[in-house]
Amino acid sequence: MTGFMLALNDELYKLRHRKKYFVMLLIGAAVCVIRWGGSALIARLTGGAVVVRSNMPLEMLPFAVELLVPIMLFMAVTDMFTSEYAADTLKACLLKPVTRLKVLSAKAAAAIVLAAVSMLAMYIVCLIVQAVSGGGFSQWAPALAAYLIDLVPLAGVALLGILINVCLKGPSAAMLLSLAVYAVMKYMGYYVSGSESFLFTSYAKWHSLFLGAALPFDMLIYKIGIVAGSILILFSVSYIIFDKRDI
Repeated sequence: MTGFMLALNDELYKLRHRKKYFVMLLIGAAVCVIRWGGSALIARLTGGAVVVRSNMPLEMLPFAVELLVPIMLFMAVTDMFTSEYAADTLKACLLKPVTRLKVLSAKAAAAIVLAAVSMLAMYIVCLIVQAVSGGGFSQWAPALAAYLIDLVPLAGVALLGILINVCLKGPSAAMLLSLAVYAVMKYMGYYVSGSESFLFTSYAKWHSLFLGAALPFDMLIYKIGIVAGSILILFSVSYIIFDKRDI
């Protein structure tokens, strides 16, 4: 466990010192402010006759969980794998007294921590914007629960990016392929009927299974099994390839 924690701290240190993740969060905050600005503009143009009020955190959650954070995750795993491979610095991780399993686990955990911090930051920004716009802090607890629950499928997104990165050597190719595969999996349901039922990317809004209308128990177990099974398979295959890869 000590070796894993040391490796995790190293990966988190690398991510903290890359400004592009802060830039991505600023973009997310800007989108939230623009959304509020649109509502304010409508109210002004209609003389207050039309006032758009909503739960800002929940309204912005699909943007965060389906677009902003997945892009950040693909950027992070690319930095931790193929970018280090191209720069010939990945060897340094393996020279430490730590197994490849712990190295892979630490990199995956660092990506998930990044996702958690990003989701929490978006939640706080949206809550502040909602309060400033006159909506107060109503429904803050269900919104926070939704953000936390939606971290589960994001773990699958991170592992999807890791699987692609352990198979490739070029960071640009890995990033582009990750985005392409994610987009295909995300929107395959529009072209292949029924495919969304067995793709974990279809369950990005994971909170809808637990908050609101209750699903039948067998359907709930099926959906949980799809996401949990996908995470396990992606991690296992990634480790098999990473363990055998010549670095």
